Amino acid sequence: MRWIIRAVVGIMAVALLGAATLFILPAERIASVATDRIATATGREVAITGPVRPTLWPHLGIRAEGVRVGNPDWVAAGPLIAADALHVGVAWNSLFSGRITLEEAELIGPDIVLMRDASGLVSWDFGADSAEEGPEGQTMAEGADASGGLASIGFDRATITQGRVRWIDEAAGQDITVSDLSATVSLPQGAARASLVASADVNGAALSVEATVDGLTGLLAGQVRNATLALEWPGGAAGFEGVVATTPALAGAISLDATDMAPLLGLAGVAAPDVPAGLGRNRIAASGQVTVTEEGSAHLRDGRIRLDENEIAANLDMLPGDDRPMIRGRLAADRLALAGLAGGGGASRGDAGGGNGGWSRDPIDVSGLFAADAEVSVVVGALDLGHAMLEPVELNATLTRGRLVLDIARVAAFGGQLAGQFVVNGRGGLSVGGDLLLANVQLNPLLVNFAEWDRLEGSGSASLEFLGVGNDLAAIMDGLEGQGDLAFGAGAIRGFDLAGVIRNLDTSYQGEGQRTVYDRIEANFTIAGGILDNDDLLLDAPWGEVRGAGRVDLGAQTLDYRVIPGVLRDEAGVAGVQVPVLISGPWSGPRIRPDLEYLAQQELEEQRALLEAEAQERLEAEQARLEEEARNRANEALGLDIQEGDGRAEIEAQVEERINEQIGEQLLRLFGGAPAEEPVEQGVE
Repeated sequence: MRWIIRAVVGIMAVALLGAATLFILPAERIASVATDRIATATGREVAITGPVRPTLWPHLGIRAEGVRVGNPDWVAAGPLIAADALHVGVAWNSLFSGRITLEEAELIGPDIVLMRDASGLVSWDFGADSAEEGPEGQTMAEGADASGGLASIGFDRATITQGRVRWIDEAAGQDITVSDLSATVSLPQGAARASLVASADVNGAALSVEATVDGLTGLLAGQVRNATLALEWPGGAAGFEGVVATTPALAGAISLDATDMAPLLGLAGVAAPDVPAGLGRNRIAASGQVTVTEEGSAHLRDGRIRLDENEIAANLDMLPGDDRPMIRGRLAADRLALAGLAGGGGASRGDAGGGNGGWSRDPIDVSGLFAADAEVSVVVGALDLGHAMLEPVELNATLTRGRLVLDIARVAAFGGQLAGQFVVNGRGGLSVGGDLLLANVQLNPLLVNFAEWDRLEGSGSASLEFLGVGNDLAAIMDGLEGQGDLAFGAGAIRGFDLAGVIRNLDTSYQGEGQRTVYDRIEANFTIAGGILDNDDLLLDAPWGEVRGAGRVDLGAQTLDYRVIPGVLRDEAGVAGVQVPVLISGPWSGPRIRPDLEYLAQQELEEQRALLEAEAQERLEAEQARLEEEARNRANEALGLDIQEGDGRAEIEAQVEERINEQIGEQLLRLFGGAPAEEPVEQGVE
């Protein structure tokens, strides 16, 4: 019974002590000290709009309803902090010493508004507001810590429960809200470690943060301090460990490993892109040493980036520039699997432009080319595109004021080499161009992988120069300009015997070997206004040849092309039987038929040539007859001896000789003489 009485007395004593404490606790004074310290730390007006009452639980202190911390006058979205209540805990010795010592503060249900305007001015720059008169004419409280900011707030521990943060970035056009915020901040004085532990809901995903700084006061005073940061969310984690400064600058190790980047990107107001497999669809990981200098440059060394199963070694530098930053560095990988870029295989290729719908007229956005300048080299041991294996790949990418140039030093593909240059220019509208060379590639795997056609065997080379201008693919193809050529070595077309088809005049003829063997295929072409013209296609083979000419409308995706197969070579090697074939209509369904009009035209040309030859022969015969008659008359009249084949010099010599003889005879007669008679030789009987 005695112990029961003692327990009751003890409880009554504690109750009386608590009641007495509520009467003697200076609630208004504690609230004033708390608001003064917040005002001193932020340089902002702090107001309590509701009642203030003392509390015993969970801590000795006060609870103030309706707490507001002002924002700069240019922020129209509301105060910096508008909390339902502020709970301030004090040390018990404050009751007896007369000096109030604040131990912790708790903001309950705060709405926090952070804003950056279009010029880059931020609403939480307490140092700027503390250094000069605020918008309401207030100045920083006397005795404030020179380092300013949160270091001078004077609480050993601060917490936030059921908070909400709104981030407004007018420069980036972002308005992001983070809800269900809970945070605990430890703010010890001096060089002790300050820490932050927080969690929040970001677009429906829970995000947790842990950060530490060895000496927050020193950091805010401009010193370099050790710091750590760890982020975790469902599907990923990121971290930093190194040193930081407020200049801003940092140096240390970074890490990232995530299977879902949506929560982290949502914190930045960016929607997670739908990237293909091989570029981070299922996993993104990164590590390396990062340095950010106060001059604004950033450097990555020993970087390792993992995108799904692809690992890339990266060493990059980003230097500030007048208009945009400059990125320089090197990317290297042993093997990259990017089969996901092929999408749906042949279907996707058809949808891109080979189908009935024509080329896409969706605008191509190249504004990202102006975000930075760059000089980056890329070396890949093997690049797997799903429908093609390129190994190795060496290229240099140069980006200057929106103009991207890819210098392809070496790309090995299908047993051959690809080299040249490809350009994407976003200045004053989009243009694309290139000068590409494909040398000694195996045709069968090339066409199987890119055109799903497996009937061509052999090797070949091709070159292409092109330039296209337009803000969508259709406009580029409509106005494409360029030229090129192709040259294939010995090979075969599998599946049918072309020579047999022509000899038998039967398009269904297959032939015993079902192969069309050729020695070479050559062609040159030009492209003007989206029209490809070719007039010298030649397939040369032991059995004959195929010649072709025509045009391909790249913009409209139509063609009008004539091929003339010829077989049965004669002794001179000239193909005899020739059957022209006309290929016309859309790419998706071309019409192939014998070119009867061309045959008729060729027949007319042959008849015309024959008639012209006969007429020429008759003309030449008549000319010869008239010339013979003229010679005979001249010889008879002038006493000449002009023969067939005599030239002008011979005829003029005979005429001159005859004239001289006549002149001599006339002179003799004039002076009484007589022309000398030719002596008559006496025959010997």
